[in-house]
Amino acid sequence: MAGKPRVGSAFRRAVGEPVLPDVSPRLPGVSVLLNERRRKVFLTVLDRPGIHLRELARSLDIPLQSLSWHVEILRKAGLLASTRLGKFSALSVSGQVHTEMLRDLALLDVVKNAAIIRVLQRRARSRSQVSGDLKVYPQALDPSLRSLFVRGLIARDPGRVEFEIGARMKEILVEFRDSTSGREERLFELLARDGLQPALLGRDGTKLEIEVNGARKRIRLSAQIVPHVVRVLGR
Repeated sequence: MAGKPRVGSAFRRAVGEPVLPDVSPRLPGVSVLLNERRRKVFLTVLDRPGIHLRELARSLDIPLQSLSWHVEILRKAGLLASTRLGKFSALSVSGQVHTEMLRDLALLDVVKNAAIIRVLQRRARSRSQVSGDLKVYPQALDPSLRSLFVRGLIARDPGRVEFEIGARMKEILVEFRDSTSGREERLFELLARDGLQPALLGRDGTKLEIEVNGARKRIRLSAQIVPHVVRVLGR
């Protein structure tokens, strides 16, 4: 019967999995970032590597089905990568972070986890003290504390009850601080490869003002080469 959805598609919709339309090949030399919504998706993922699709949809207020289609276009163009981490697929800009770094950034992108790190940066704290600082039940912190501890983002001396910032968290802050020029170079290579002919207009710390080709004229982009959570925790 004409117009009747296939069983596979109908089932996937029923369980909440987005069904993507076919992505038509783009014309040679035409950037997929000419679309304003896709530019927002790309720049948000650049700022929040490790973000998963549903959180990205909430952040940008874009319907999940539409966002899935845009992400697929960006992925096929080689601008975004999707890495399976447990139950979710973490998004990142191609070539900007390696898999192990992506695992850490995906953890830190969770508000509760970043808040725990922020508390421990001030001083070592016990589980109950962190709970009091954040005004949440201790039991609600246990999954976050466990995950952060396993990744080495927080640490605890066996003879003490206090948690403190872990060696891995310190390594992340140093790595991003010392690699801004390399990350900037990779971003420009990616934009140039996609036909945007990027030109640097200026920089403010880790924020770049870039001019690229638009549909009819050159347009400006503001791009962060150090993730938001690293900038916040690195202050």
